[in-house]
Amino acid sequence: MEHHPSALSMFLTWLLNLARHADPHFANGEPLSILERYDHLLAAVLAALVTLLIVGLVRRKLEVIPGPLQQVMEYAITFLREMLSDNIGRHSERYLPLVGTLGVFVLLNNLFGLIPGMPSGTGNWNVTLGCALVVFGYYNFHGMKEHSVGKYLGHFAGPVWFLWILMWPLEVLGLFSRILSHSLRLFGNIAGEHVVSAIFFGLMPFLLPVPMMLMGLFFGLIQTFVFVMLTVIYISSAVAHEH
Repeated sequence: MEHHPSALSMFLTWLLNLARHADPHFANGEPLSILERYDHLLAAVLAALVTLLIVGLVRRKLEVIPGPLQQVMEYAITFLREMLSDNIGRHSERYLPLVGTLGVFVLLNNLFGLIPGMPSGTGNWNVTLGCALVVFGYYNFHGMKEHSVGKYLGHFAGPVWFLWILMWPLEVLGLFSRILSHSLRLFGNIAGEHVVSAIFFGLMPFLLPVPMMLMGLFFGLIQTFVFVMLTVIYISSAVAHEH
């Protein structure tokens, strides 16, 4: 996908007087600053900072009668707790910090793309791949911790011992393919939505962007839910005990 620097990265480049350098293998050789070249990382850093700011504000102003922000956070935490409990059950709350933080991070990056001039981290595969790798390492670590390394790796051999030489490579390949499917699903949907919105914005910049932004908000919420739900399912499959 052709790279177009965001208006925010261009403004910061001008404000900070950053040097621009051309790369013939990137953006058709257009001179870009480091912020313009990696504005998806700028969006990811902003999402992380906003996440910390929101959590900090809620923790500092906890009230018996919650305000709007506290109500939203309480609803989100309750929703995630129920999702984890329904899919994992025993000791499910230990996974809430990672799942909750990742959900807020992905949602903010999805929504950043709806703001004119803002970059979107999840519209770039490098960010979604990083999220998928974090999830991959997380649930495999907890699977090994829950079952022991040998037993966890051994369950990929399948139920019939003499077919392990065939089943184990296929199961491990399927395990690693989750990284691609988990990251590409989010990236493809968000990047595609942004491209379609940009096309319609160019055709009719005054009226059409409003319903497109509403649709983008809906897609951003849905894709966040799908990413978080898959994360919970992967954790559940890794730590589950057979009965």
